[in-house]
Amino acid sequence: MTYKNLSNTPSKLLFISSFVMRVLLFALSSTFITQAEQVNAKALYLQKCAACHGENAQGNPSLNSPVLAGQYAWYLNRQINNFSEGLRGANDKDISGRGMRLIAKQLTDQQEVSQLTQFLATMKNTLTVKKDIEQSVLKNGSRYYQAKCGACHGGNAQGNESFNAPKLAGLDKDYLKLQMTNFIQGIRGNDKKDKLGRQMAMMAKMAKGKELDDILSFISIQ
Repeated sequence: MTYKNLSNTPSKLLFISSFVMRVLLFALSSTFITQAEQVNAKALYLQKCAACHGENAQGNPSLNSPVLAGQYAWYLNRQINNFSEGLRGANDKDISGRGMRLIAKQLTDQQEVSQLTQFLATMKNTLTVKKDIEQSVLKNGSRYYQAKCGACHGGNAQGNESFNAPKLAGLDKDYLKLQMTNFIQGIRGNDKKDKLGRQMAMMAKMAKGKELDDILSFISIQ
C-alpha cells in the first residue's frame, strides 16, 4: 500500500482558500459599489455627462451621444482612457468624439472613473426598441451578423469581455452606423497604439451597404 505525504496539505489548502477569496473579492469589487460611491458617481455623471448623454444615460441621437446605461464598466473605462490619451476623438472629422475627448481629459481621478463606469453599468437601458422592421431584413441581418460579428460580440450582441468586445445590444442604430463609418474611413481605430480599435477597423470593412444596414437593424432589436 502506498501512502501519500500529507504534511503540506493544510498549507496548500490555506493557499488555495486565500487565492479563491482574493478572486471573489476582486470580482465583487469590480461589479458592486457602495451606496455612498453610487451617490458620488451619480453626482459626477450629472455634472460631466448628463448634458449630452441624458439624465438616465439614455443617450441623445441628435448629439450622436450613445446610450451608456447598462454598458460594461470595463469597456467604458477603456473608452474614457482612449479619449483622454488621444487614441480616440483626435481626428478633426470626429466632431462628437472631439467633444468627448475634452470631457474625458477632465476625468483624471481613476477611482472616480471606476465608480462612474460601475454606476453606469448598473443603470437600466430605457432605449425604445423599434419593432416594425421587416422580417426579411431581420433574417438577413441575423445571418450576416452571426457570420461577421457574433464570434466576438456574442450571438445576441451581448458583448464578450474575453474578446474585449462591448455590448452592442441597446445602442441606437444611427450611432452604430456612424461608428462603423468612422472605422471604415480611418476616423476611429487608426492610432497605432489602439490595437483593439485597429482590429475593429479591419473588421468594419467587411460589411457595407444594405448588408451593413441589415446587420444594424438586427442589432437594434436585441
